[in-house]
Formats: sequence, C-alpha cells, structure tokens
Amino acid sequence: MNIRNLALSLSLSVVVLAAATAQANVGKLGLIRQQQQDIREESERATGRYARFDRYELERMHRAQDRIFQLLDGVTELDQLNAADKAELLNALETVKAVITQNDEDRQVCWREKTLGSHRFQTHCATVRERAQVREGGKDWHGSPTICGQTPGPSMTITCGRVRE
Repeated sequence: MNIRNLALSLSLSVVVLAAATAQANVGKLGLIRQQQQDIREESERATGRYARFDRYELERMHRAQDRIFQLLDGVTELDQLNAADKAELLNALETVKAVITQNDEDRQVCWREKTLGSHRFQTHCATVRERAQVREGGKDWHGSPTICGQTPGPSMTITCGRVRE
C-alpha cells in the first residue's frame, strides 16, 4: 500500500511540475508580448524615453516587433516554435534591445547551418562584434597554395608542399 501511495504521489508531482513548467512558458511568452506592446505604444507617441530615436531606428525596432508578434501569434508555449523560428525570435528580440540600448555591436545574432558531413542543422549564436572579428581575421590570412600527393612506397604517406610560383 505504501508503494502504491508513493507511486501515486510521485506521478502527481510530475503532473504538477509539468503544469508549472507549461504555465511558466506561457507566462514568459505573455510577458514578452506585453513588454513589446508597451514599448511599441510608448515609441509611437514619440515622447518620453523613445523621443531621442530617429525615424530609421524606430522603424527598425517596429519591424522587429512585428516579426515577434507574428512568430508568437497563436503560440502558447515556446516549444511550439521550431528551432529556426526560435532563432528568429531571439534575433528580433535582440534587435529591439540593440535599438533601445543603442548598442548594435553587442547584439546577439543566431543562425542555423548544416553540420559538415551531416544533413542536420545546428544553431549558432555570436554577437555582431564577434562575427566581425572572425570576418576580419579571415581577411588577414594569406595562405600560400599547396599541393598534396601520395609518396610511392610501402608506407604510402601523403605529403604536401608549396606550389612553385
């Protein structure tokens, strides 16, 4: 009898925990929606905190907010979004934050790409500054072309050397 009560208690705990987690996700999405609606309303008045922004920045923020509202339309849990939509949601939220803080360099950008040798996609994220550093680092690399071939013999080693210019 004690084992049955323990099992029942454990299963009820799991159900309560799952419901609490689902409610937390709904609460987060509701909070995101409400926060974005409040920002939109205040920024459209062109007074107060958002009066300092030029039209371009406000339009950029409003486009990102439109995408947020579109992605969250009819969604009650974050898990209802696929990985690409989650990345797009994060990018839109980060754009709004970057406009408000006037700090685009630290804006997080996420993208999906296939893993080498696989058909599976993986999500990667980096700041605008980090991506620029990688891009600039790639421009600084001036490798010389090389040619590789097998060396005849029992070991069949592969050697590489510089191409003559």
